[in-house]
Amino acid sequence: MNRDTEFKNRIILVCLFLSLFIIATIFMFITPTSIKVTRGGAVTTSDGETISFNVFEPEGREAEKKPAVIIAHGIMASKEIMNGYAVELAAAGFIAVPFDFRGHSQSSGILDTSKLIEDVIAIKDYLSKRSDVDIYNLGYIAYSMGGFPGNIIIKIDPDFKCFIGVGTSLATNASDIRLGNSTDPLNVLIIQAKFDEAIQLSSTKVGIGLRIGLDANDVDANKLYGSFNDGNATKIFYDDNTDHLLLAWDQDFIRESRNWVINTFSWVKPVDENFYVNARGLILILQCIGGIGFFFLILEPLSNLIVKAKEEDRYKIELHDETIKSLSIKTVGYSLGLGVIGMIILMPFYLFLPLSVAGMMAMFNFGSEFALFIMLWRTGKKADISVKEMIKGVFKRPQGKLMREIVLGVILAAGLYIIIYLSIGLNYFSMAPYFIKILWIPPYYAVFFIIFLISGVLFQSIIQVKFETDLKNTYKVSLLIFGFRFVYFIVYILLLSLLMRSTFFMLFIFIAIPILILTSFVSTFLYQKTGNIVAALIVNTTLFVVIIGTASPFFLGLNMLAIFSH
Repeated sequence: MNRDTEFKNRIILVCLFLSLFIIATIFMFITPTSIKVTRGGAVTTSDGETISFNVFEPEGREAEKKPAVIIAHGIMASKEIMNGYAVELAAAGFIAVPFDFRGHSQSSGILDTSKLIEDVIAIKDYLSKRSDVDIYNLGYIAYSMGGFPGNIIIKIDPDFKCFIGVGTSLATNASDIRLGNSTDPLNVLIIQAKFDEAIQLSSTKVGIGLRIGLDANDVDANKLYGSFNDGNATKIFYDDNTDHLLLAWDQDFIRESRNWVINTFSWVKPVDENFYVNARGLILILQCIGGIGFFFLILEPLSNLIVKAKEEDRYKIELHDETIKSLSIKTVGYSLGLGVIGMIILMPFYLFLPLSVAGMMAMFNFGSEFALFIMLWRTGKKADISVKEMIKGVFKRPQGKLMREIVLGVILAAGLYIIIYLSIGLNYFSMAPYFIKILWIPPYYAVFFIIFLISGVLFQSIIQVKFETDLKNTYKVSLLIFGFRFVYFIVYILLLSLLMRSTFFMLFIFIAIPILILTSFVSTFLYQKTGNIVAALIVNTTLFVVIIGTASPFFLGLNMLAIFSH
């Protein structure tokens, strides 16, 4: 294939993937047309915190009073994770308000589970000021942590006629449970996944048993107790095909929740009887394929344009006595054997700084990189090259080349952020943290920069150079790097789960997989095109910090340990 043909084919592919991303993005934001979405709302709680929320409502029914449903997310999540529920409820004729709890995403404050009820009350106060809201007929959908204030609000406030717990449960004290009747209705649906890492079916049955007057062992899943006419409908909807994380997106759970709200407020007429969850899921897949495909296709032309890499400028460390096999064995052995030491070194960073999840991820990843640092030191010593020389070599570039690599990294980091934000960020997982969180980003950025620097020196400058430079071997290296990181991550997550006696931390595995795959491929491909690791350092560090910085609740690691140790 000649250069002209190859160039034309690349242009065609770039246009194809970019068009796919743009079209899917447009469809994501105009589907369905039967509802109106207002983003960026904010209210102030009684103790002065700013709570961010979005509003999904039926289009063309502004003059009608309608029941409203407040939708609460879980820990390490945001209002965007519950958008699927909000879309379906708005299409069914209701006003749906997903919001960010304090300390999460775009809301201010420090996470304090005892004060989450104030956030819910603030959202209700906002609804009470709307002339189109039937404030005496409200619903509450709680995902995971959202059940903490949910159990309180449905007990003390008779305006709530419907409670749906998604991956959460009812209170386990009879005095804290509102039974519901024809004059004081409360219909309760608890959604439970067989592979839920946070909530077990046995504990769910305890609260339901207290509500319906049965022993927990006699409560059956997928059976309706009571009735909507009597105002005490109660049910556990049990599904065995998903886990705690996917509860927020599972189509069966969203459909069941929508139907439960419709049956509770049976007089409301839907504006749109279509079910959009599957279509939105397909659109998201197309967005990601188009966006990520476009990103990787422009790596080479942008690298050629900005960096103008030459083979002789490629930074590599020759360790002739080491093979790919020996380096692989050492990488796994050192990371698993010495990782815990590195984690202990960085533990104060996790325990005593806010953004606890970011701190925990920094601690976990630093454990691996500390071990790899020791490996580089010992291996380099045999080859008469110090770790200091290895790291300094990354930044000793020909005249002006380092600056061009930095410029390339900044451009690609911004582009990748925009792609992920427009797809996942606005619709499934927020990537726009509250400005107070942003002020804490620099120390985390510095730590992750060091983490990716050490791994880049080993994986790219030492291991990748031992492979041929064709596309097939580039894929091999990317998967090899992912394998190294994933083995380390899963082993220590399992150990943490055993130590904390909680399977909740297993959720990090499902979150980590796409991030580790993406960063591994970015590192490998950018080294292939630039001959150095600087551009990938900037892209991966920015991506990692933005994602986990948004996901991380604003409170100390000590507080998180206290929550999960009970």
